[in-house]
Amino acid sequence: MKKTTSFSAIGLLLIAATFSQGAGNNGIFNITDFGAVPDGKTDNTAAIQKAIDTCAKAGGGTVRVAGGAFMTYTLYLRSNIRLEIEAGASLDGGPDPALYPEFKPCPQWRVEFSLRRNKRAMFYGVGLNNITICGRGTINGHAELFHECLENSQHRKYWKRKDDQLITGRNLFLIGCQDVTLEGYTILNPTGWSMWLLDCDRVNIHKLKINVEQPYPNGDGIHLGSCRDVTVSDCIVNSSDDAFILRAYQHQLNEPKSCERVVVTNCVLKSTCAAVRIGWTHDGEIKNCRFSNLIMKATAGITIRLSSPKDVPKDPPQGPGVPPLPEGDALRPFGVENVHFSNINLECPVLPINISLAPDSKISRIHNITFKDMVIRSRRYPTFSLRKVGDVSDILLSNIRFEMLPGNNHSFDISGVNGLTLDNVTFVNVKEKKQSK
Repeated sequence: MKKTTSFSAIGLLLIAATFSQGAGNNGIFNITDFGAVPDGKTDNTAAIQKAIDTCAKAGGGTVRVAGGAFMTYTLYLRSNIRLEIEAGASLDGGPDPALYPEFKPCPQWRVEFSLRRNKRAMFYGVGLNNITICGRGTINGHAELFHECLENSQHRKYWKRKDDQLITGRNLFLIGCQDVTLEGYTILNPTGWSMWLLDCDRVNIHKLKINVEQPYPNGDGIHLGSCRDVTVSDCIVNSSDDAFILRAYQHQLNEPKSCERVVVTNCVLKSTCAAVRIGWTHDGEIKNCRFSNLIMKATAGITIRLSSPKDVPKDPPQGPGVPPLPEGDALRPFGVENVHFSNINLECPVLPINISLAPDSKISRIHNITFKDMVIRSRRYPTFSLRKVGDVSDILLSNIRFEMLPGNNHSFDISGVNGLTLDNVTFVNVKEKKQSK
């Protein structure tokens, strides 16, 4: 009996110790129980990371952020974690760029080819399962701390990065993760891309609000690379670069993987660049995707483009300290197939629909691309600047009203397409209305 009593006492002490470190009855781990201070200036990185790690060691649960602004540097996510940021609470990126550690080499991806040689993020996760970030609170990247406002020769102000490497190039960066949910919270002023999801499966992005308040460079919205089985719904994105991006990266992964089975619906997309961009230099295959019920206001509209590597020397990075790029048969040709847009209102001054291929690009196919039930207000006609290589065929525009604004001095450019169908497509000259912000 004495041994049993002794064991029970030790067990009770262990349980008490666990509760003292923030584990609630329902598997909730409050970061304030681990020492986090909501004053917006205390470095809470260690406390929040301890809450995340303790939750993971317990088999999973909810890490709760509540009751104020918590300053932090890089946080490493774990499997089976639900990071909940409650209304009125925020996770604020810290001001010292050196305290965001660079990514270490790992087997899941080729860190040396991280874009713009930037290897820092505010939230980072590799090879994780069942992770959620949710709530009605805010993640604030504080981009204003990492940029400077300058004036050009025409006395126009613009923002410039203080340094390309000493900055969190991605607010959230997930690689090789499965069963990811991002829901409800606000991403405010990320210092680079709001997110980069690379080689992830079964992703649900719902009711996110992304807001970049100033034209900070490279402020992408939702950026998906080589992901599969993704749904994006009911999001509002206001970005200072492309609002929604689909790519099929090759150099960053150990083997090329396609980006496929992506559904985007019921979203509002605003951008100082493209509302939707598909493809870029060195990309592989992107297929079986649908975009529907979207309101979009941007500088450019929908772009499917493969640029020449000569025009984009930083993507992927090259030069000292970077291995030679794989070329030739190691890279798959670019392909876009079965991608459909419908029920869209688009307002943009230039390039409402732009499908273009660089002269030196490797193409397998651009096939079965449709645009239906759209109202487009722009100064420019759509552009199809393609080449008769591979299978470039079956592009359909159906039931589309183009409201052409004054100032259009460009032609309707069509080249290199085998089978472009215009069905009930009208072009109407309209007067320009005063633009709302």
